[in-house]
Amino acid sequence: MADTVLNCKIPDTLLEKYFHSLVNRFFKILPMRENNEETIQVYLIGLQHELLGCRSLIPEIGENPWFLSLLSILQYLIDSPECPIKDVRREVFGAISMCNKMVYTYSKEVHQ
Repeated sequence: MADTVLNCKIPDTLLEKYFHSLVNRFFKILPMRENNEETIQVYLIGLQHELLGCRSLIPEIGENPWFLSLLSILQYLIDSPECPIKDVRREVFGAISMCNKMVYTYSKEVHQ
């Protein structure tokens, strides 16, 4: 169970599902960039805001180095809208790997 700033507990299973859902959210970035969708910047900033909100809501998550990496990847993609697609692909798959590691971390805690 993770504590929130609202003094309520978030079950590890919910965190596990949340980070699993982030895999799809990060993967969505790749086709958006490949298709030069105009809304990609709005999407990236919205995802970044969500992660920052999650970190504020559940301070324990903000202490995870993979979480900081996810935020850093989003910042790079926001700051570098014209970077090559191969860079976007590398960063997206790196973020997915980190999300999966966080899923594993919380699923491991659930099954102990």
